[in-house]
Amino acid sequence: MPDVTVNGVRIHYEERGSGTAMVWAHGLGGSWHGWEKVINFFQDRYRVVAYDARGHGSSEKPDRPEAYSQDIMVEDMRGIMDALDINKAIVGGHSMGANVALNFALSYPERCAGLIPVGIGSGSSDREWWWEWWGKLADVADREGMEAFLEEMKKLPAWGSAFSDPVLAEQITGAVLSNAPKAIAAVIRGVQRERPSIFELAPKLEKLSVETLVVMSDGDAPVVECSRFLAEHIPQATLATIPARSHWTFDESPEQFLQAVDRFVKTLRKEK
Repeated sequence: MPDVTVNGVRIHYEERGSGTAMVWAHGLGGSWHGWEKVINFFQDRYRVVAYDARGHGSSEKPDRPEAYSQDIMVEDMRGIMDALDINKAIVGGHSMGANVALNFALSYPERCAGLIPVGIGSGSSDREWWWEWWGKLADVADREGMEAFLEEMKKLPAWGSAFSDPVLAEQITGAVLSNAPKAIAAVIRGVQRERPSIFELAPKLEKLSVETLVVMSDGDAPVVECSRFLAEHIPQATLATIPARSHWTFDESPEQFLQAVDRFVKTLRKEK
């Protein structure tokens, strides 16, 4: 199973296929496995790369908060592309990973053939609540472990609704519980609490020249306003609203998600 060292941290990744590159970043508590349906669907036409973020999955897990920030994770994405000799890619991500992909595009637009943020922007609408709640979650992970962390996360409607589906619940539970609690606490303190709100990025979004597909579940309330804001402020953005209740759009409604992404990337190929 391949690894690369990026910014002093060992990063695990999965790569399949050839052609135009796609690079996918997962959300908090996830791993590259969350993108398996995407990899399987596109690997015959694209070079698809998905990786475990630092602090997650099979990647190295520093437990120091200073080892994590949005900027560091953006540079990790750049470093992975450099290590794999990928000059330009369609970059996508979910939740935390969507923020990484977006900020990568803002920093390195020349390296983006397209941008696909999925379920982006949690915390942007109520920063004070977000700060306090995630501080509590970091403490729970740190002191009580990942099972207690998961129980707290279920209190969020977009997380809790996913657990009404036994298959989805099993996937999320397995991914979350495989993580190291101190590393997840450090990720929360360094990335989730400190990243800029989507709304703060408006001046940069309006100058972004990358073709973008913003994807959200229609029932994922915390990201609806943020996703619409992105679609309105990125000049070349389209919004895809998928009929799903949970935060895991691509797993709850995979056919609709894959169709939306496929339509988008085919448009990119025609433009080349």
